[in-house]
Amino acid sequence: MRMPFRHGSISYARLRVDSGRAPKRVDDAVIDALREHAIEPESCGNGVAVTSGWIAGRHLLDLAFDHEANAFDGALLASMRTDSVAVPAAMRRAYRAQAEAEVLGEGAGRGLSSRERMEAKERAEQRWMNEVGHGLWRRHAERPILWDLSRGLVLGSLDGESAFMHAKGLFQETFMVGLARCGAGAHARHEAEAMRKGSELRDIHADGFVAPPSSSATDAEGAPRKLSERPEPSWAAGEPLDYLGNVFLLWLWWQCECHEGIVDATDEDGRAVEVAVVAERLLDLECSWGVGGAISLRGDAPTRMPEATRALQSGKVPRKMGFAIAAEGRSWHFALQGDRLAVSLLALERPEEPPKSRRELEESRVESTLSFDRTLGSVYRSFVSRRVAAGWPAERSDISRWITQRATTRVIVPHVPLAPTR
Repeated sequence: MRMPFRHGSISYARLRVDSGRAPKRVDDAVIDALREHAIEPESCGNGVAVTSGWIAGRHLLDLAFDHEANAFDGALLASMRTDSVAVPAAMRRAYRAQAEAEVLGEGAGRGLSSRERMEAKERAEQRWMNEVGHGLWRRHAERPILWDLSRGLVLGSLDGESAFMHAKGLFQETFMVGLARCGAGAHARHEAEAMRKGSELRDIHADGFVAPPSSSATDAEGAPRKLSERPEPSWAAGEPLDYLGNVFLLWLWWQCECHEGIVDATDEDGRAVEVAVVAERLLDLECSWGVGGAISLRGDAPTRMPEATRALQSGKVPRKMGFAIAAEGRSWHFALQGDRLAVSLLALERPEEPPKSRRELEESRVESTLSFDRTLGSVYRSFVSRRVAAGWPAERSDISRWITQRATTRVIVPHVPLAPTR
């Protein structure tokens, strides 16, 4: 089985350790904590519908926790396994039918009484619960997790609410630390506070780059309502600042077409880094006012399609985009969900020489993944610094003008040579 981070393309959401005392390095105490909170498959069933715990991560049954498998130069790599009771509906119906036939016995031609139906139901449930107790009818899910201890960031396949809550509980039980989502809004707050621009960020509103759509909108009761000049994206209702992720995608798109895709960024150490960005492969847009629907485009250059221009001019904003980025001689291809800053389809660059061992391959992949995430973080930091700066209204006007003029301007996207990926 191929495991993300260890093999193949990579997908992850970002979480941040927001409480407790996290370990500084992956030492024996951390490895022992993983062993102590390893998955216990036998606890699933017997009244427990779902159970979760750690596995070492090389395969579903891997409980061999050690530094070779889990320690990677300041990062912890392991997997959360979740087992849940999952008796197929068709099997439940079959067991129920057999139980009813047993209850009827010789009187197969008559109907069942209420008492007999209840008895048959209890027999069927007892049958499948006994089988669950013997290891049958379980669904297994494993979610690789890469914990960058130095930055307090957790990268993992934890985008869903259920997976996040299980991971949050497991981190609390194992390491006595809390986890919080790190979507576009939360990450922007973190960066703004580091720049001492928290108050400026709190004062911002959702950006409208075009006039509201002419489509009629209705309220919850179906009555007509007037659209606000500012977008009200439904996907950012819980965390309004998550809308910054959509503006980030649009800003990158504008950078690609109007500024040769070159972003002057700053890394976590304050060092200037030049990052080249190319939009490619996929583009999903949705109306930020919630009245114009959504559109998905695929191809070599979806941002140059006429449908992309019409979508922007009708009030749609990017929800997900494909990119290639390059910095300091390294490059990566990936897709980014804007509001959640969730990465998918991440392809790492191919090493110059084939690795001599599985451990060397995994070390290379972990290092490349963390380097990519730091590079993407530096680009987002550059965007946030410009979004909270006094010059943003002028930049927003430039983007609005670019959207308006796209239909009459030939779009030329420069080719940025990128290294082959693996």
